[in-house]
This record gives sequence, structure tokens and C-alpha cells, in this order.
Amino acid sequence: MPSRIISSPARQPNEPVTILSYGFRPFFLLAGVYGAFSLAAWLAAYAGWLVLSKTMAPVLWHGHEMLFGFAMAAATGFLLTAVPTWTKTSPERGGRLAFLVALWFAGRIAFWLQGVFPPPVVAMADLALIPAVIFFLIPPILGSGQRRNFFFLVFLILFFAANLLFHLDFLEVTDDTGFTGLKLALYTFILMMTVLSGRIIPSFTANALRIKNEDAEVRSEPLVEAAVFLAIIATAAADLAAAGGWLGGAPAVAAALALALRMRYWRTATTIDQPILWVLHLGHAWLVVGFACRGLAVLTDVIPASTALHALTIGAIGTMVLAVTTRASLGHTGRPLVIHRSIVAAYVLVTLAAIVRLSAPLAEVEYYGNLVITAGLLWVAAFTIFSAVYWPILTGPRSDGLGG
Repeated sequence: MPSRIISSPARQPNEPVTILSYGFRPFFLLAGVYGAFSLAAWLAAYAGWLVLSKTMAPVLWHGHEMLFGFAMAAATGFLLTAVPTWTKTSPERGGRLAFLVALWFAGRIAFWLQGVFPPPVVAMADLALIPAVIFFLIPPILGSGQRRNFFFLVFLILFFAANLLFHLDFLEVTDDTGFTGLKLALYTFILMMTVLSGRIIPSFTANALRIKNEDAEVRSEPLVEAAVFLAIIATAAADLAAAGGWLGGAPAVAAALALALRMRYWRTATTIDQPILWVLHLGHAWLVVGFACRGLAVLTDVIPASTALHALTIGAIGTMVLAVTTRASLGHTGRPLVIHRSIVAAYVLVTLAAIVRLSAPLAEVEYYGNLVITAGLLWVAAFTIFSAVYWPILTGPRSDGLGG
């Protein structure tokens, strides 16, 4: 998000309840709370204390809720906040925003109560949010004529298609498309993060260097940017097609190299004294690790494919969600962009969770389960901290008295 995203409209008459005054408020809070809650439930199921679903494999339930519950909440909050700022239009608020929040809850309730509701009802409830978000975002995006933002509509359409593939499997319309849908959703979210990081990391880093009166040359190279996106798309296509050997592994290696080269121009080392900046660079670095692991897993037997999956999900998505939500929440509520020490701890906990989870398949068999649970607890702790610290920020008024 460019720095201008922190602006907010002045307080208006008949201002809605604070939590419904801007899209980031309810959805960032839901992302934090549900990120902790759903993973805690998964750990309980993993330990044998809870049955999450009698109709689908636990790993499918877990993957779906982390992508379409947790990650989608974060993405919705971001898009409902960034798009109005970029297009200089009024944000969704009040009843219209409450409607979107209700759709998110409907999807989660239906998915949790699969044994109560028939599969078609579960599918319709879970699929409803994304078309509604698209409906609200089409007018400002298309009306502004800003072609660079059209991608976000494509992202939502692909994310919806991924969820549809998932549900069609359990409606017995298709065969074995559940995992395909999750893979498509994962790569779609990664592409969105890649677009976003290419916009905000150079911009925010350069701004910070200017404030410190240092050389602010932070840039993006068009050829490198093109290589990044082509390599990620090729990796996604190869993975979705279950390609092995060099056909499956080479694109992932290329993506890792291109992403690493991209960071070469971003002067990451200059951010070490500013957690609100280095966490963005860290989230992007996890993309490098994730694609490198993907290439290594496909080309060799050194590591399993799950290492790449968790580097991209826990490491990249988890870190980037925390990075964006913590920064945007401060900026949009009129607060200084200074991160609380407990949030720095949350940043570290997510990376530790990723490291521990990646190490689990490499450890002795008897340690595997404990490492998985430890990684999960670290994640739960990180998002519990975020939820506790940012609850009053997201539910309370702006510190400067303005609306939004």
C-alpha cells in the first residue's frame, strides 16, 4: 500500500459504529482472531481431542480455513481499505460493510457445521463472500480507469474459482478437485502478495531512508519484475499439472532466484532498526525460501513438498498478513507508525513457527508430532498477541478525532 493509503476522510454526520466505519477494522480483527482460533482447533484435532469434520480429511479442512477463512479476511480488509484510497472514492461502511462481515461469518459457521447443513448449503454460504466483495469493488476500480488495480478483481475471481473447485469435489460434481482448489488459492494469494510487496516495500523503504537523510535509491527493475511473475505463474501451472522433474522444479528455482534478485534493489539491510519495515522484507524473504524449497523438493529427495507449502503459508503469508495489518491499522487510525514491542515478538513468533514446522519432516520420527504442535502454538501465540494489542485500535476511534 503506498504511503497515501493512511489518509482518512473527516468525521461525517451519522457516522456508523466505529468497527463498521472502514473495511480494515472488522476484517483485520477477524483475521487475527480467526487465525489463532482456527489453528488452535486444528491442533486439538491433530492431538485427537476434536473432530473437525466427518466428511473431509482434516488436512483439507485446515487448508481451506487458513486460506478462505483467515487469509480471505485479511485480503478483504485490505482491498476494502486500499481501493477507495487509490481511487479516491468512499469506502464501504455501516450496513454494507456489516453485510460483508455477515457473509464471512455465514461461511465459517456453515463450514464448521457441515454435519448439520447439507453440502449445497455449506457451499453457497462459503462461496457468497467473494462475489459480494467483487460487486462492491467493481465500480471504483473500473470507474477510476486505473488499470494497475484491475489485477485485484482477477485475484478475487481466481480465488472464487479455487473455492468453487474445492466445494464441487464434496458435492461430488468433480473428482479430487479439493486439493487442486487449495493449490490454486495458495498461488493466487502469493501472486497478490507479490504484486503488493512490489508496490509497498520499495516505497516504504525509500520514505524511511529520506526521513533518516540517507540515500533513498530503492528501485524495482522491470525485467526482474517480469521474471518474478512469469516464474511464479509457471510454478503454479507446473504444480497444478503435477509436473515432476525439471519441468516441475525449474520454474520454482527460477522464481526463488528472481525474488532474491528483486530484493537486491530494495536495500533490506537498512531496515534492521525499524521492525515495521523489516517485517515486510522478512515476509518477502519467506517467498524466496518457499520457492527454493519447492524446487528442491521436486528435483531431489532431500526435503518433502510440505516444507515448501509451510514456508509459503506460515512464513510468507503469515508474516505478510501481520506486516500489513499492523502497519495499516496504525496509519488509518491516525496513530504514529511505531510498533509495540509485543508485536515485534509476534513477528518473531511467526517466523519461529515456520522454522519449527519446516524442521519437523527432517527430524526423527518420534519428534515430528511435537514439532508440529510447537509450531502451531507459536502461530497461535503470535496472532493472539496481535488480536489483544490491536483490539482497542481496531474497535476504538481514531486518535486524531477524524472519521474512519
